[in-house]
Amino acid sequence: MTEQHIALWKQAAEAFDQRYQTVQAEQWEASTPCAAWNVKELVDHAVGTQAGWAGPLIGVEVAEGAEWPAVYQAMNDALENPSVLEGTISDPNMGEVPKVQNFGIATTDLLVHAWDLAKATGADTSLPETAVQACHQGVKHFPEEMMRSEGFFGPQVECAADADAQTQFLSFLGRQV
Repeated sequence: MTEQHIALWKQAAEAFDQRYQTVQAEQWEASTPCAAWNVKELVDHAVGTQAGWAGPLIGVEVAEGAEWPAVYQAMNDALENPSVLEGTISDPNMGEVPKVQNFGIATTDLLVHAWDLAKATGADTSLPETAVQACHQGVKHFPEEMMRSEGFFGPQVECAADADAQTQFLSFLGRQV
């Protein structure tokens, strides 16, 4: 199971990295689908989640304010050892939980922000299908009050019942697709 979580994180991280690498200097101040954030703030949030929340789960420590390339490399290096995701942690919201559970939330956060970044900068908005499906299934298991609380995801947006998996995933997380 841990290897599956690692593979999903790597898909999400690669999707984010591809979009990050194409951001032009004039795009950092552009608005994003996250109304309160411009591109720079969105990237800072996504990187901060990985460095400050997911990283410690797997023993990664990076300097305060580290940029995405350094965080990405450190996380990738740590994930070469799948045992870093074994065991449990004490989560203030959920009690004692498997590390992979919280790591899955961080993966979902990175994946959805890859789409946000693409949308804001005019990059390719398609996301890896396997990661989309797995992350969507994962977040469906979280309590609604936690999913929609401050700092997590917005209210679900309605979409067509026959919409593709990515549209359903993004709509579930509050994105207008």
